Amino acid sequence: MSSSHPALDPELVPFEHHQVSTLSDAMFALGLKDTALGPTVRLLVGKRILGRARTIGRVPLPSNGGQQEIKPEFSLAIQEVIDGCGPGSIMVIATQGIATHANWGGNMATRAKAVGALGLITDGAIRDLEEMEPLGMTIFAQGTSPRAGHFRFATAISNEPVICAGVLIRPGDIIVGDADGVIVIDPAQASAIAAKAGELVKIEEEMQAFMRTGAQLQEAVRRYKVR
Repeated sequence: MSSSHPALDPELVPFEHHQVSTLSDAMFALGLKDTALGPTVRLLVGKRILGRARTIGRVPLPSNGGQQEIKPEFSLAIQEVIDGCGPGSIMVIATQGIATHANWGGNMATRAKAVGALGLITDGAIRDLEEMEPLGMTIFAQGTSPRAGHFRFATAISNEPVICAGVLIRPGDIIVGDADGVIVIDPAQASAIAAKAGELVKIEEEMQAFMRTGAQLQEAVRRYKVR
């Protein structure tokens, strides 16, 4: 599958054709920490995605307060971050895994698409799902909810590191998502991860070619030292 990415961002090019599973294997082989999002975040609509994170952290409202009591200056923070997205951006909305109400919908997606964003990653819920595919937006989320999150959540973090589905995501981190899930790449480790992924792809191609000649799986595993 092909993927869209900012043409002038050379750090993303090496990841264009690598599957998320291969990148996960590469990070394991390098002894790096696991940055694959948990399985509650799944592909709801769209295709493979590759871009840079823009982050928002949302929290459920307490019984005795609202946005004004939490961070009044963030009353339009999510809209500000969306407006500030550039080509190749991927919105990340962390909700502490709470999916009772939607923190993304058609209006947000329409504006995000207009400024070049590729899609959304959230450990919460979205709504207006049927509007996403015509917009060309890729959506990874826990699920959907018709309930609006406007008066049930507040923005506590804007354009700073967030924890989404158990993984720390910082603005500018490389995000890769496909049918297997989502993984986060630290730009400082990108070169090493891409190189190792390339090595693993070559080994797997050779191993599969060997098995197509009639070799047994256990023989191939011993020969190529994989399992």
